[in-house]
Amino acid sequence: MRTDLALRRTLRLRAHDGTGWQKLILVKKRGEGIEHVWMKAILWALYLPDFPAMSVETPIGDTYKPDLVQLAPPPGGLAYGDPEPIFWGEAGKVSEKKWQSLFRRFPDTQFAVAKWTSPAGLAPHADILHRAMDGRARRAPVDLLAIPPH
Repeated sequence: MRTDLALRRTLRLRAHDGTGWQKLILVKKRGEGIEHVWMKAILWALYLPDFPAMSVETPIGDTYKPDLVQLAPPPGGLAYGDPEPIFWGEAGKVSEKKWQSLFRRFPDTQFAVAKWTSPAGLAPHADILHRAMDGRARRAPVDLLAIPPH
């Protein structure tokens, strides 16, 4: 039985975005595994140079809320619609239904998925992502990363 689910923790991070240092504070909420928080932290640090305006757990007016996201204003300005995500990061478990919806609606969004597993353990997750793409053409990559438990 996991005992860390009930504990609250705070991670204070610093990473360089290519122009300067940025800080991020992540709070492990009750019921959330520390692995999930670490995966968000790792994704943030890895993708910060390419997406320096990335935010964590920000609702974007969508059915689904990303763990990490960077938005781009729509063509013509904000008056003409909601901003679209140019980057979407997920840490941990994500349903195939969610991926199907995201891939269908955001073919130009770069996705990054972190899994708490060895590289050899990524095969089932890669299969889920391939099925969710359902043969649709993508114009942006989908990165699948293994975060080894050790």
